[in-house]
Amino acid sequence: MWSPNKSLVWRLSILILGGAGLVLAAVLLFSQFSQSRLLIRQQCAQGEQITLASVNRINEMLGRVQTLTQAAALSLSADAIDEEKLSPWLESLLTANPDVSSLAVAYARTEPGAKFGLTRVSRADGIVATDPFVDVDHEMMQDWCYLPRHLGQPVWVEPFFDPILKETAVTYSVPVHAPDGSLHAIVACEISLQGIRELLDELDLGESGMAILLSAQGVYISHPVRSYEMSQTMFSVAESLGENGKPLPELANLARTLLACETGLTKYRRSADDTPSYIFYRPVPLTGWSLSVTIPEEQILAPLKKQNAINLTIGLIGGFLLLIASVMLAFSLTKPLHQLAAAAGRLAMGDFEAPLPKVRRGDEIGRLTTSFSQMREDLKSYIEELTNTTAAKEKIASELAIAHQIQLGIVPKLFPPYPDRNDLDLFAALEPAREVGGDLYDFALLDEDHLYVAIGDVSGKGVPASLLMAVGKTLLKSTMHAVRDPARTLAMVNDELAAGNDSCMFITAFCGILNLSSGHFTYANAGHNPPLLIPLSGPPKYLRARPGPALGAMENVRYRNMDETLSDRELLVLYTDGVTEAMSTSSEMFGEDRLLAIVTASRENDAETLVSHIMENVHKHASGAEQSDDITILAVRSCASARKSPAAQPARAPDTSIALENKREKLDEMVAWLEAASESFGIPPAETMALNLALEEWFVNVVSYAFSDSARHEILLRLWKEQNRVIVAIEDDGAPFDPTAQAAPNTAAGIEERQIGGLGIHFIRKTMNSMSYSRENGKNLVVLEKHLA
Repeated sequence: MWSPNKSLVWRLSILILGGAGLVLAAVLLFSQFSQSRLLIRQQCAQGEQITLASVNRINEMLGRVQTLTQAAALSLSADAIDEEKLSPWLESLLTANPDVSSLAVAYARTEPGAKFGLTRVSRADGIVATDPFVDVDHEMMQDWCYLPRHLGQPVWVEPFFDPILKETAVTYSVPVHAPDGSLHAIVACEISLQGIRELLDELDLGESGMAILLSAQGVYISHPVRSYEMSQTMFSVAESLGENGKPLPELANLARTLLACETGLTKYRRSADDTPSYIFYRPVPLTGWSLSVTIPEEQILAPLKKQNAINLTIGLIGGFLLLIASVMLAFSLTKPLHQLAAAAGRLAMGDFEAPLPKVRRGDEIGRLTTSFSQMREDLKSYIEELTNTTAAKEKIASELAIAHQIQLGIVPKLFPPYPDRNDLDLFAALEPAREVGGDLYDFALLDEDHLYVAIGDVSGKGVPASLLMAVGKTLLKSTMHAVRDPARTLAMVNDELAAGNDSCMFITAFCGILNLSSGHFTYANAGHNPPLLIPLSGPPKYLRARPGPALGAMENVRYRNMDETLSDRELLVLYTDGVTEAMSTSSEMFGEDRLLAIVTASRENDAETLVSHIMENVHKHASGAEQSDDITILAVRSCASARKSPAAQPARAPDTSIALENKREKLDEMVAWLEAASESFGIPPAETMALNLALEEWFVNVVSYAFSDSARHEILLRLWKEQNRVIVAIEDDGAPFDPTAQAAPNTAAGIEERQIGGLGIHFIRKTMNSMSYSRENGKNLVVLEKHLA
C-alpha cells in the first residue's frame, strides 16, 4: 500500500507540474514587467501627442479670433470712424464668423471734451444684433478696455462669465492708435469657451483620464468637476486638501510647474484616491494658459491585467491538463517500480519467491527489473552460504568460548589461594589477546615451607598456543613436584616438548621455588623476561641472570639454577612481554621503565592491588589500541614475620576428653563425644563438621598404621574451647610419624601419575587453620586448631 505523500507518481507529477508552474510564473512576471514598461512608454507618447494636438486646436480657435480682431483694428486705423456705419459693419463681421460671440469697438469722439463711444454687436440665440443699451463708463473700466488702453498693446483678458451669453467667454482686445499716437479705438472680440470644453471632453482619455485647462492665473477654465470652473484655482484646491493650513505640497508644486508654461511629463499620485497617474502638460502659446492631460497608471495597465488574467486562466487549465498527463505518464513509468518495491518488501521479509514484473521494455526500468531478478538469485545463494558460514562461525565461537573457560580453569584463579596462611600474599591475572592465548602462570605449595611459582609465554597466539600452554603448564607442575629442582624441571620439560616438535613452537618460561621461612629463592630461566624484586625500601631490581633457551626449541639443553634471598615482605613480580610491549595508538611501547615506576610507587600495596594497578596502567597506555599480545602478571610476597605459630595445647586442663581403644568400632563413640561437646560449648555446625571429618581421618590413620602389634592401645583426645577457636589434641603411643613433614600431593597430576597416600593429611591441612606435631615421652602428639566464624 503506497501513500500519496511518498509515492513516486505524485512526486514525479508534482515535479513536472511544479517545473511548468515555475516556468509559467517566470513568463508571466517577465511579461508583466516588459509589457507594463511598453504600455507606459506607448501611453506617454500617446499622451504627449494628445496634449500637443489639443493645444494646437485650442490655439487655432483662438488664432482665428485674434486674426479677426487684428484685421478689424487695421480697418479702423485707416479711416475716421462713422458711428452710423460701424454697427452694420460689425454685424456683418459677426455673421461671417459664427465662432465669435460678440464684437465691440470703443472709439474716441471728435467733439472736444466728448467721452468715448462704444458699439457692441452680440449673437444671442443665433441672432446677431447691436446691443441697444451699453453703459460706456462701466465697459471702459473692464479689462478688455482698460488693459489695452493703458498697456498700449493687444491683450487676452482672463476668462469670465458673460451674463448675456450665460456662459464662460474670453476676450481679445487690440488698441488702435492715431497717427499722432493717441488712442483712436479699441477693438474687442469675444469667444465662448464652450467649444474648447467640448473639445477637451471629446478627448479619448479612457474612463479615468481627464483634461484640465488653466488660465494664466491658475483658474480652472475646464475641469471634469464643473463646480471648479471659474471658481477655483489650483492653489485653492491644494490648500483645501492640505493639513494644518498648509497646501498639499505635491499639488502646489504641480500648479507652479503648469503656470510656468513648461512642457513635460510627471508621475503624480492623485489626492482623491492616491493612485499613481501620469500628467502630460503643455502651454497654450497665444494666451499663456496651460493644458494638462492626466491618465491613471491603473488605466494604462488595465489591458495588461486583463491579458494576464486570461493567461493565468489558460495556464491553470493547461496545468490541470498537464497534471493529468504527467500522472498518467508517471503511472505508466512507475507501475513496474511499484511492483519491484512490493517484491523488495517481501524479499526483505525473507520471501525470495515474490513475483517480479515481466520485462516488456528495454529501457532503464526493464534493465532494473532484470538486474533485480539477478540480485534476488545472487542474494538467495549468498544467504544460503552466509547461513552455513554463520553456523560454522557460531560453532567455532562456541568452541572457543568453551576453550577460553577451560584455559582459564587450567590456571589457578581462586584468590587468596591459601586463606589460612597469613605469611603468604599472592595474586595473578591473565588477559588473553584473543578468545584463547598462550600465556601461563602457576603456583603450588610443595610443602608447608616451599612455594613453587612459574610463568610462561608460548610463541604465537590462538588455539595452537593455548594447547601448547596447557601441555607446558601440566609438564612444569608435575615435573617440579617430582624433582623439586627448577633447572632439572626446565631441562626435562624441554626434552619432552622438543621431541617431535614439527610446528617449531616454543615456550619462554621462568620457574622457581621460594622457601617461605628463610626467603631463599632458587630459580631458572628459559628465555623469559627477568622478574622484578621490589623491597619495601630501596630501589627495585631485575633478576637478570643469563637465561637459557626457550623450551621446545632443541633437545638436550642444560639449564642453570640461580639463587636469591628475599627479605621479609620483599615482593617478587613475574610478567610476560605483553606488559612491557603493550602498544599505544601512537605505536609507543609500555616499556620496562614505566613498569618499574609503577611497582615502585605501589610497593606497599598487597599483591592483588599491585597487579590491578599494573593492569590499569597498561590499559590506560593502550588507550583503545587493539591488544596485540596476552598479558600475564604474578606477584608473590613472603611474610615470615607474620607466619602463624604452630598449634599448641593450652596450659589449662581440657574442657572435655575421651580415651578410645585402637579399634575402628570406637569411631562412633568419638563422633558422639564431639557432637556432645559442640552442643555443650556452642560450636557452630560448620566448624563441628570440619572437626569431625579431620578427627575421623586422623583416628583411622592412627588405628590403621601406628601400631605394629595386636595389643590394646589407648588413643587420648582432649578438647579446649577458647573464645574464637577450638583446639583438639590427639595422643597415641604408636610408631613415630610427623604429618607436617610430608610433601603435599600433586593434585594437578592425573590419577595414574599421583603417588598413593597423602590425601588424608592434605585434607586435614586444608580444613584446619593450624596443625602441629611433637614426640613427647614416647608418644605422638598432634594438635589441631580450628577458628570459629
